[in-house]
Amino acid sequence: MPKPRVILTSTYEKRLGEIEDFIFESSGKNIFVVEKFLDEHDRILEFLKENPATPAPHPQTGDQSWPFEEGRYRLFFKIAAEKIYLLDLIDNRMSNLKIYPNNSITTYHED
Repeated sequence: MPKPRVILTSTYEKRLGEIEDFIFESSGKNIFVVEKFLDEHDRILEFLKENPATPAPHPQTGDQSWPFEEGRYRLFFKIAAEKIYLLDLIDNRMSNLKIYPNNSITTYHED
């Protein structure tokens, strides 16, 4: 059986760029940290091509997701007609309000 083809949606491409920028800025503009992320991203895509049915579909949305890099990132996708459609990507060090609308930054007030 041939491996499924990976299709990046425009939303996914946008989020990938945002995360690359976030990693670059938060690492003190260290390009090697971004390259490490991209290597891990490529590795997880190869894993998903080899094991597309491994993550179970979400019962309400029907999409699948897979964490990587010790849970820091999560990739969302759907499989259809021997293709893996990459839908979204999150970095759990970002707020991700679209996915986690109740996230907030804790603030403190001096008395």
